[in-house]
Amino acid sequence: MVARQNRSGLLKNAGHAGLLLRFMAAERSVAMMGPACRGKRDGASRRTIEAMLPTDHLLRRVDRCLDIGELRQALAGHYSARGRPSIDPELLIRMALVGRIYAITSERRLCEELRYNLAYRWFCRLAPGDKVPHHSTFSKNRHGRFRDADVFRILFESTVRRCISEGLIGGKDAAIDASFIAADASWQRKTVPGYLPYVANASRAVREWVHDTRDAVFEMARSKSCQGVSRTDPAAAWSARTVRGRFGYALNALVDTPSGVALDVKATPARFAEEVDAGRVMLERSADRFDYRPKRVAADKAYGSANFLGFVRDHGAIPHIPVIDRTQQTKGKLPRTAFSYDRDIDSFTCPTGKPLRHHAFHLPTGVHRYAADARDCEACVLRKKCTTARRRTLVRLDDEDVRDLARAEVETGLYKRSMRLRRGVERFFADAKGKHGMRRLHLRGIRGAEEEFLIGAAVMNLMILARSNRLNGKPRRGVCVPAALTPAEISARSIEHDVIASPARRYA
Repeated sequence: MVARQNRSGLLKNAGHAGLLLRFMAAERSVAMMGPACRGKRDGASRRTIEAMLPTDHLLRRVDRCLDIGELRQALAGHYSARGRPSIDPELLIRMALVGRIYAITSERRLCEELRYNLAYRWFCRLAPGDKVPHHSTFSKNRHGRFRDADVFRILFESTVRRCISEGLIGGKDAAIDASFIAADASWQRKTVPGYLPYVANASRAVREWVHDTRDAVFEMARSKSCQGVSRTDPAAAWSARTVRGRFGYALNALVDTPSGVALDVKATPARFAEEVDAGRVMLERSADRFDYRPKRVAADKAYGSANFLGFVRDHGAIPHIPVIDRTQQTKGKLPRTAFSYDRDIDSFTCPTGKPLRHHAFHLPTGVHRYAADARDCEACVLRKKCTTARRRTLVRLDDEDVRDLARAEVETGLYKRSMRLRRGVERFFADAKGKHGMRRLHLRGIRGAEEEFLIGAAVMNLMILARSNRLNGKPRRGVCVPAALTPAEISARSIEHDVIASPARRYA
């Protein structure tokens, strides 16, 4: 019995010792991150830079809104407890932010300008005599610990939480859209997908794409719709949106309007189907991580499918999205609007009074098919104007109710307001390309595109936080007043919401 108690005591002490050793190892790993950005801005040289930098400088205002303390905790497990101290990851992240703020797309040029630009050195917390890291350090950290710890996602979400705490996000209106960003790949280097797995000495982007797609590579090669892939960046999709077709990615963004704060971004190949799927992912992720549930979601007609409209409705928002409607494409025959639908008996009625009953349902697409009796169509006087087949058939989607809701919203004042506020997401893309150098990607692969989009969105959120006359989740002009519309002019689900009314003008 005494031996058993002694053994249990030893095991208990060993457990405490193990916890202590792991804590000491974690402390040593934090110490191995490097002391570059740890100290405060003290010393004669640092005070000299402090005095030379204007008080209203952009980097000063951005630095007040930046919080990188969370990143050190996420990276603690990716540093060894032995060896010499490495470069502080905060220094690399601050350098990356400077490069994106001032549209410096080359890391070699960024390191060169950091040597003599005092404002950059002040923001990166480098004294005039401190050594600037080599440009290859970015690649070593990006493809290793930064990517494993998802550092840029943490940085972006910290800016979103800061915007929420500052009261910038209204939470009523949101907009979703995608913009084409050219990949770092030549339009001439195109090949068949099945060739890439056998390429000797393949690049990192090719190896990542082959690992992600696996057996889908050969299915893509057998597909007739495949237009080939890039030898340099096979994850990029071929797009004809530009004058000359290019390989590229889609920058998908969920923006709170009218504040312009980006709540989520996602990189996808430049294909419409994947852009719509990205819209679902961004809405779900923003609701899960920030509890962001807007009342209205605006988008263009590319998102007007029944499935996406139904998802937005189930998400608790009103879809202010134009409906993709092809009911009038009948080649001169009677359109579907000429037939009346009875919800109680789930049947259509043709202009002559004959029924079109439910015939079949396709579960993957959610399409219900209705068909008339062939004997009724043979004796019909409108047969030539109606159909050339044996009988007339009609289709109705499983989410047809939400399509009717979206059509009714088009006539409301809230819909027109959402279309005006949707310009905020277009301004987001314009600033990303025109001011922050995102017309063409610098990194390759879907992971590289995601990282560039995340740090670009984080920079634009920081720019909004750094504005002196920023908005507090409210529009620039107008005040919120109750809707001056009758119930017949506005849908039942939108009566409780507000619309924008122009303020009274003041004359001198």
